[in-house]
Amino acid sequence: MDTVNPILNGPSLIEPSLNGPNLIEPSLVGPSLIEGARRRPWYRLRLPGDLERQFDATIRWSSGTYIQSWLLIFIVFNVISLKMDYDLFGSERFFIPAFLTLAVFIPLCTLAILALGGITTARRQAALVTGVALLDMAIVLNSARIAPPAHADTYLVIAVIVPMVVGMIAPLSFRHSLVLSGSALALYATYVIGIALPRSEATGLPLLIASLILVPLKLAYSREWTRKESFLLTLEKAAREVDLAEANARLTILSETDALTGLPNRRSATLRLQAGWQEACARGEWATLVLIDIDAFKRLNDTSGHLEGDRCLRCVAEALADSARACGAQVARYGGEEFIAFLPGNDPGQAATIAESLRAAVLRLAYPHPGLPGGTCVTVSVGVATAHGHLGRLATGAHDLLRSADDALYRAKRAGRNRVETVILSLAAPIHDASVQDASNHDAPNHDTQRANAWR
Repeated sequence: MDTVNPILNGPSLIEPSLNGPNLIEPSLVGPSLIEGARRRPWYRLRLPGDLERQFDATIRWSSGTYIQSWLLIFIVFNVISLKMDYDLFGSERFFIPAFLTLAVFIPLCTLAILALGGITTARRQAALVTGVALLDMAIVLNSARIAPPAHADTYLVIAVIVPMVVGMIAPLSFRHSLVLSGSALALYATYVIGIALPRSEATGLPLLIASLILVPLKLAYSREWTRKESFLLTLEKAAREVDLAEANARLTILSETDALTGLPNRRSATLRLQAGWQEACARGEWATLVLIDIDAFKRLNDTSGHLEGDRCLRCVAEALADSARACGAQVARYGGEEFIAFLPGNDPGQAATIAESLRAAVLRLAYPHPGLPGGTCVTVSVGVATAHGHLGRLATGAHDLLRSADDALYRAKRAGRNRVETVILSLAAPIHDASVQDASNHDAPNHDTQRANAWR
């Protein structure tokens, strides 16, 4: 918020704020409404639409400390002015202004100071300030009425200065300042019409001086305009921050979502795996990684084309997601026709059961595979790697889980596809079914060639 003149704007405690009990939700205010409000003509102080009510809500409550301090100064000013009253009135007539000041003004002004303690409404502040100013002005005009004719003009000038200074200093809204200035002008006009004219006194100077009472109106107008501009800028900034946060959230979702299947993508799955394994290590719990691969997917693509392959991927992804969701897990697309799921807190037996439910969910689709003979349906092979969190202290990382799950998936492919193979990471070496281990150790020209053949 810009630094502004305190005479024009009052204390910072009453500046518009989007914090506290009168919080405004920027998303409820359209950018076009804010922009239109900022472009309104200079003579239109009121904000359009619902913005005026919202602005009033932000300044409805504020501390009265600032006004209290000025009222104390007013008391001191009136006490010091008694010396001038004594000099002008003399000892015989001095008791009238002294009584009005000491017995009327100071007690009432003190009550106003007490009433402004803590957090008060703007309406209360305006009412008390206006009352004190008019009371002081009335006492000064009474002094002008009974003062020697040669000194009456002095009190008339002071009577105008009182509301003018109050209007300049007090942080009143324009409508409250209008009430103060209007009431002060009416009181002054009453004196001129009711006292000065009947006594055939000169009225030119009093009327000229009276016009100074209207000076605070311009200051109050500028002050409120500045506050409302500050309010609009703050609201506009908050709305932009909300839009930016929403845009960043959308970008984050897009960066972590697979466009074809709508599942979390590889980046999201990798972050989930790393965070999940760290949590399992910290808590000393089981953690499981499941890799799922569509069997003979390349043949489906070659036979029916990529559009049919995409449709197959979406159907399989939906089946896997529904099955995983029922188990409290989440499936992500790891790449191509491969999917991945991280299962926290599941022991090897539970992990194997969940993996089997994922395989069965795809089988129940009965999605035809035109690339295989005999009306074969699309199936998946599943590799499961389970480890206990205490292995993390022995430098076992998330990449070890991933490598072990990939090896298990490879064995499932070699063992005939459409099946689940599991491995449990231990201190010595991964533990898996012996028959599966034999199936993966048949002589082959090299490991890479063997793996490539298994995926076809």
